[in-house]
Amino acid sequence: MLNTHIINRDSLAGMGATLIGNGIGRFAYIALMPALIQSGWFSESDASYLGVATLLGYILGAPAANILLRYFSAGQLIRFAMLVSSFSYLGCALQEAPLTWFYVWRTLAGIAGALLMVVAPPVIVRKFNPDVKARVSGVIFSGIGVGAMLSGTLIPVLIYFSVVSAWIGMGIIALVTTILTWNTWQTQPNTSKAPYIKSSFSQLSKPKLISVTLILVAYTFDAIGYLPHTLFWVDYIVRELGMSFTSGGLFWATFGIGAAIGPLITGILGDKLGLKKSLCIAFSFKALGVALPLFSTHPIALLISSLLVGIFTPGTVTLVSTYTLEIVGYELHTKAWAGMTLSFAISQGVVGLVMAYHLNHVASYDLLFSVSAAALILSAVCTLMTATRPKRKHSI
Repeated sequence: MLNTHIINRDSLAGMGATLIGNGIGRFAYIALMPALIQSGWFSESDASYLGVATLLGYILGAPAANILLRYFSAGQLIRFAMLVSSFSYLGCALQEAPLTWFYVWRTLAGIAGALLMVVAPPVIVRKFNPDVKARVSGVIFSGIGVGAMLSGTLIPVLIYFSVVSAWIGMGIIALVTTILTWNTWQTQPNTSKAPYIKSSFSQLSKPKLISVTLILVAYTFDAIGYLPHTLFWVDYIVRELGMSFTSGGLFWATFGIGAAIGPLITGILGDKLGLKKSLCIAFSFKALGVALPLFSTHPIALLISSLLVGIFTPGTVTLVSTYTLEIVGYELHTKAWAGMTLSFAISQGVVGLVMAYHLNHVASYDLLFSVSAAALILSAVCTLMTATRPKRKHSI
């Protein structure tokens, strides 16, 4: 029997998976980055490239999900990825370890994050009634924001004790979440992976193929759009604008608050206004948020920027995943979503590397904000070009 209640054990477990995979595994490092530089753990260059290492791990994790699901159940993979992500922070608490040690753990964090993003949401969404799929996706992906909010709030506090305590604190949060959701994934049978492995995109009509390709392109540009905020935002505020660690943490916590409520807002929008229209709105407002620092660095403008990009970072993920499900159906959803995640990962990995290189040679973020805002406008244009489907008349 399909679930109709939005918030229950299953949707909360999905939230836990994205909290660990991206909210902590990826985004907590953003709040840590300026402290790592100023305390002498890493040079500016090494700290930037460590952030990019996570993105490159994401590239490896997305295709690995499809391969590993042939041999392991979804539940086994999710549990494994949660543990890896948790230990990636605990492992980085060794200050005297060689730089290679940190690159390995940050890359593993990226791989684990991609596995959790690819495997967990489709497993959870298919347990619910199709009428609430966008809102359920919203609950699942709100974990990204909850993790970012926790890191933005707790890391400035933990840094006062030591950088080591910040690494350990994030690792413990991820490990506790893993333990609390552990039994939920035990219920996933091995046979659950069979239908989508046998399914093929050749069964889709030409309009559906064009639409899913356009969404893939839009999501690829979206990966460029959110990079300045999710790689360098705290560093930009603390070191370029000269604000305090506490201020940096406040702006990152604001991003996290937006990211926590964003998937819920876009989930409701998706169910009420339709996924195509909601996705265009999301990309447009996200572009506005990314571009705001080009026009003003007043704290209110920065707060609005943090909130808008926060709301529509996991919010667009929610809508893209659900729109993809609406177009391709349940059996192809995991396979299509893996492709989306891989394209997103390659885009953010390559462009993130270019951005990190650029910042080591030019002491300004303006070009990054400009490029990213333009990429998000292209995302909105691609979404507008997709075929419009009749609202609630589709069969999945």
